[in-house]
Amino acid sequence: MKKQKTIWFISLLFILAMTACDPGRIYDQSHAIGEAGWNRDSVCHYEVPISDSLQLSDFYISIRNNTDYPYSNLYLFVTTEFPNGHSTTDTIECILADKNGRWLGNGSGRIKDNLIMLKQSLRFPLTGNYHFYLEQGMRDARLTGIEDIGIRIEKSN
Repeated sequence: MKKQKTIWFISLLFILAMTACDPGRIYDQSHAIGEAGWNRDSVCHYEVPISDSLQLSDFYISIRNNTDYPYSNLYLFVTTEFPNGHSTTDTIECILADKNGRWLGNGSGRIKDNLIMLKQSLRFPLTGNYHFYLEQGMRDARLTGIEDIGIRIEKSN
């Protein structure tokens, strides 16, 4: 009985620690691209439930690239489908390296993590499920060097 209480207490502490690390996160999901590369026809889909249309949110694109990525930027086509069925598509340029070729983002070694703000203090106009679709917009039919691509939405300060 005492062993079960100890396990339960440790589990509870672990859960509290995991949720306390990122209290502002509303949504954070990434898709692994794979070694073969990101095919131009491959679309990454994210379904985000929004229950508060008054909450201000910051919207980010998360990109993990390796140092073999051949470009200093990444163009993305970002399609947003609203709960009412309407949709919009934007073309976004994400800068991954400076003019001298030095990689931006965090990380040491071959992998760099970039969190690029797309919109600050965004208010979702409707409650319900939003669908976001990310496509690579580079000229390569198969883009190598991108490890993961995702979106992050967090409460705005």
